[in-house]
Amino acid sequence: MLFRFRQKPHEVTKDDLNDALAMVASFQGYVQHADGKVSTLVVLHAGAAATVASQVPAGLQPGQAGGAAGAVLLCLFLLGFLVSGYHMLQAVRPVLRPPAIRSRYGVAGRGPSAPNEVSRSIPARIAEARAMAELLAAIAERKYRHVSRAVPWTGLMLGSAICWLALVVMWR
Repeated sequence: MLFRFRQKPHEVTKDDLNDALAMVASFQGYVQHADGKVSTLVVLHAGAAATVASQVPAGLQPGQAGGAAGAVLLCLFLLGFLVSGYHMLQAVRPVLRPPAIRSRYGVAGRGPSAPNEVSRSIPARIAEARAMAELLAAIAERKYRHVSRAVPWTGLMLGSAICWLALVVMWR
């Protein structure tokens, strides 16, 4: 014989609200972490571009042996620079779409639709926090996707820059 036990319905408490707000803080941290990675890539990007740009006149002497290799390396550098730069720009591009429901936790400051009734309702506040957490999760996922796409192209850019500088040193 099979007995069915009824479970009591879960009563929503302030602990549930605290959990939802912790999710918002967690995903906000993921967004900030992705932005930090982009900042590191930007420093590498700018440093390599400045270094290569300062050595271009010395490396493109007409008639030198290896001129074709130098041109290929510069083309690879430029390709890596442009593609990784595109992905870094996409990673830092702001997303200003509102969460799925109006939320007091939103970036744009959108409050609940009926402040007097909803502001005291814990389930409504939990729904607002979860909607904001979902939005932040989507933003963090987009940022990490673009950062992961920018890394190999930044590697190509840095590798071709190092080879270019080695070629310039050999020519001197």
